[in-house]
Amino acid sequence: MKIFFSSLLIIAGLQIAPANSQETSVPALATIFQFSTAEQASVVAAFSTFAQSDCRKSLPAAIRVMRDNWNGNETSTHSVIFNFADAKAISETFGKMQQCTAAANLFAVLKENTQSVSQQLVRTLVAGGDYTKDTTYTVWQTKVTDEATYVAAYEKLMAAQEKAGLVNGAYGLWRVQGGADSNVTHIAFLGAKNLETLLENGTPSKAFAVFQKKVAGIRTIYRSNINLVIADL
Repeated sequence: MKIFFSSLLIIAGLQIAPANSQETSVPALATIFQFSTAEQASVVAAFSTFAQSDCRKSLPAAIRVMRDNWNGNETSTHSVIFNFADAKAISETFGKMQQCTAAANLFAVLKENTQSVSQQLVRTLVAGGDYTKDTTYTVWQTKVTDEATYVAAYEKLMAAQEKAGLVNGAYGLWRVQGGADSNVTHIAFLGAKNLETLLENGTPSKAFAVFQKKVAGIRTIYRSNINLVIADL
């Protein structure tokens, strides 16, 4: 888990301007660490122990552990998301984690039981809803070549979907600020209170068909996943 730990140290020094996002519980910035493990119980237990520490309680971050249930040929099995209100919270969180014993103990378990896959820093461009009420998500990893056009089309789509009562949880569009590659520049997500609710709207709406046509030339979907929440810490 050396890469995971090194990424925390690097991110601690980043300075980033605040995001422009709609009124929502979805934070302005987040870091996503993907890893593979055959020892879910040990990893989750280590995060739970860390969550009870004074170190964790002092961090200006919300931490969520996810299981990557349906993710095609992606090698990761889990994701950990650190959510932040602003860039200052990123520096403070990872700065404190470098210095506390509880975090060192967590990293020791991760090093022993996981294999790092990727690390990304994301900025919220558009969002809505209360993500803390969701337990499952569809996640689209995409490559976007015209962000302004895509964001406008996405905002119009989600407004229409909400008006039609087709949004059952939080949603959002992230720009990959750090960790982007030739395949993934933006990530979109849609949550729901459970898997049944997430899958109940299987027929694309008219607004979605219009959106698909609008962004066909500027967006490529690299992968779509369905992820489940294991724990909020």
